[in-house]
Amino acid sequence: MMKLRTPIVPGTTPDVANRGGTAIVEMAICLPLLMLIAFGAIETANAIFLKQAIAQAAYEGARTASLPTSTKADILKRCNEIITARKIKGTVVSVSPNDVSPGTAQGTQISVTVTAPANANAISPLWFFQKSNMTKQVVMTRI
Repeated sequence: MMKLRTPIVPGTTPDVANRGGTAIVEMAICLPLLMLIAFGAIETANAIFLKQAIAQAAYEGARTASLPTSTKADILKRCNEIITARKIKGTVVSVSPNDVSPGTAQGTQISVTVTAPANANAISPLWFFQKSNMTKQVVMTRI
């Protein structure tokens, strides 16, 4: 049986083994870009998780604040339960008005704000969200 050979183009060699260096150069060019995309995706997903977690904590605190018998301690306790469950570090929770008690009038708007630093909650080296804070404010009316 006769072997088929690829035609030889003048100025090139038919030996495919000489292409090993090309793969190394391609990898050296593409690998940093792929790593940047991978770590950027991880960091972005972590930032989205952090944003959603503090939004949930602020919402749950405001929902607790809307109950007629709740106090500021109840609001902070509920926010801290969510923050602890989500393992968020360095959070600051503020309630406005500051004197929420069972005597707070119906129809009063109560604001709960949760802030968390991105750098304290990162799982990778920060490149994009360095020195930024995630903040969420939820306002509900006392029933």
